[in-house]
Amino acid sequence: LYTRSRGDQGAVHSAEIEYALGNLATNHVYAWTADDWTVSETMQSYFAAFIKTGDPQVTGLPGWPANNQPAATIMMLDVHPHAATPAFAPAFTVLDSLNATGSH
Repeated sequence: LYTRSRGDQGAVHSAEIEYALGNLATNHVYAWTADDWTVSETMQSYFAAFIKTGDPQVTGLPGWPANNQPAATIMMLDVHPHAATPAFAPAFTVLDSLNATGSH
């Protein structure tokens, strides 16, 4: 879950793309900080590891837990990445129950 805020905009939809692809330098609208570059490098490291090996684990970064259980923690991507249960996790239970019953 990308959580890096762009000031008063918060963590807006699609803002993670520039971080994940390492394109911060191409966007001159924002005054990128050292923390922004850190988030970008972290995301690129996790994603490159996953692309290369199928496992996002990176030496020196917090472990990315497998999300294969109900109510599993997810990776929160920001300056200090960490695994946590998101505030919206109860919604997953509802969606899972609807999916399990075949309801639409």
